[in-house]
Amino acid sequence: MTFLTIAIFFVLSFFGSVQPDSISLDYCYQQAYEHYPTAKNVELQKKITELNVHIANTGYFPDITINGQATYQSEVTEIGLSGGGGLPSISKDQYEGSVDVTQTIFNGGAVEIQKELERAKGEQQMHATEVNLQQIRSQIDQVYFGILLSQQQAKTINLLIENLEEQLSAVRSQVENGVLLPSQQHILKAELISARQDSIDNHSNIKAGYEVLSEIIGEEIIPKAKLVLPKEQPGYQSLHPQRAELNLFESRRQTLEQQRKLVRTKQMPSLAAFGTAAYGRPGLNFLNDDFHDYYIAGVKVRWNVWDFFNADREQQILKIEQQKIDHEQRAFQRQLNASLDRISEHIGSIKENMKRDREIIELRQQVVKESASQLKNGVITATEYVMELTRANQARLSLYINRVRLSQAKVEYLTTLGIPADGIR
Repeated sequence: MTFLTIAIFFVLSFFGSVQPDSISLDYCYQQAYEHYPTAKNVELQKKITELNVHIANTGYFPDITINGQATYQSEVTEIGLSGGGGLPSISKDQYEGSVDVTQTIFNGGAVEIQKELERAKGEQQMHATEVNLQQIRSQIDQVYFGILLSQQQAKTINLLIENLEEQLSAVRSQVENGVLLPSQQHILKAELISARQDSIDNHSNIKAGYEVLSEIIGEEIIPKAKLVLPKEQPGYQSLHPQRAELNLFESRRQTLEQQRKLVRTKQMPSLAAFGTAAYGRPGLNFLNDDFHDYYIAGVKVRWNVWDFFNADREQQILKIEQQKIDHEQRAFQRQLNASLDRISEHIGSIKENMKRDREIIELRQQVVKESASQLKNGVITATEYVMELTRANQARLSLYINRVRLSQAKVEYLTTLGIPADGIR
């Protein structure tokens, strides 16, 4: 490997690991699903399911058992003849090593049904894991928008600081010229110090938010990384739910269906061929006391009467389990619809508040502009000016916050549906 090749490799490795300048909500979802410990259970469950299917598939293979025994008995059968003599005696110590083979010929397709049952169980476990990941997504939403709200508040605080610094500079010259009292300058200084303290606290909250988000998604996000406000999703309220719970309900039904099929095989007789090959003494001919090999082969039918009658009861149990799943899904659907209705009302309320915020901001800006002129001319005090400036900034902050909350409410609606925030464009 040449020096140039090594250099190119390290350059590509460096740039490939650089974090994007802006972070989207879907990016956080993706990183959490890839790195969150619980998410790895999905791949582990796939491996477990694959192994269980292989185990079930061995039902097609013959059942092979190796046996061995050595015994000693206190007496054996002896056959004597009148006039003396008799058959050869049988040894009291007996030995046998054997191999038993049983090959199922017919069992109602139980093996293939068992394989499908294992697959259905695996799907059920994976969907259960996805349900848990749904909660992680809600946590990401809260932290993500918490950071955005704090950042909007930071912008408002910075604007307040700029206004106070501008007015403090103007008032300082007025005080030096004897037009205003020094107390007016002190009031503005105190408000400026308070605003800077709020800025420090707000910055600390933002930093803590980035740390929490980094911990959840398993990747360090630097505070300089910009969090992107999710784009407007047209027609989101007409989408159908794609929640993992719905998939879980369906996978549970599939599991019950395979269990019903497996129960039906119990009502059918099973047919198998068997054989035993052995070596020892005595063999099947107990009069032959020499070590020798022997075998036995045949066909057997098995039909358990109690399995036949209990199968109906097991079918009834599975039907009841099906009814329980139906009830649980209807209850879930009701809760889902109630949550969607609540969020829709919240979205409408935020939109109305934003309209009022814009009207208030326009009025407050005019008042602040007039107050600044009055403060310079000594008509009002610095306290009065600060009050008007604070009200204007509160109105502006309210609009910023409602804008973020509107986006948050729409994302919450999509999260409740189980749809990615940027999944439709």
